[in-house]
Amino acid sequence: MLYTNDNLIGHSIYHYLIDSHENATRLSYADVIHAKHLPLAQTIIFNLINKDISAIRIVDLLNALRLSLLRCQQPVLMVKSDIVGLCRELINFDNAMIISEKSPLTLFSSIVQRAKDVSELPPRGLRKQLSPRECQILELLIANNNNKRIAALLGIAHKTVHSHRIHIMQKLGIDNSRTMNQRIAALHQC
Repeated sequence: MLYTNDNLIGHSIYHYLIDSHENATRLSYADVIHAKHLPLAQTIIFNLINKDISAIRIVDLLNALRLSLLRCQQPVLMVKSDIVGLCRELINFDNAMIISEKSPLTLFSSIVQRAKDVSELPPRGLRKQLSPRECQILELLIANNNNKRIAALLGIAHKTVHSHRIHIMQKLGIDNSRTMNQRIAALHQC
């Protein structure tokens, strides 16, 4: 089992693994970035709650390493609870589980126990809700483009972009544009 150890949450995960008599190996993001691949492991826990690297940069890194992550039985992403929905839509591999700092301890223990059968694992929670076009627009919104700029890039009307944005917010359970902008800003914060 590998995990990233960057802060209090990373230390807590490590001590939980040690207390559970798990063979845990520390892995820093610098190791992952410079090696450009991941060592083989059954479970990898990525802590996206990081003071030095923004969540969006880590998501981009993980998407670049998706072939390595597909060989892993259970990649786990630890994400701030307010950006779980956004991360779910931005991750380009399907075998990951996304949990937040507010997830129950039983979820952590089920990860540690690593059930023998994949069907016994907790639900992965990575079912995408957005259409490919909505994902494309979400990625452009996260890249700080406004509706008119997105319309020009995609060759569609800006009202169509606005309509897609409304559907994205509804599917992600976001009530208004201000909350959407705050969550996008949270992705960029370290």
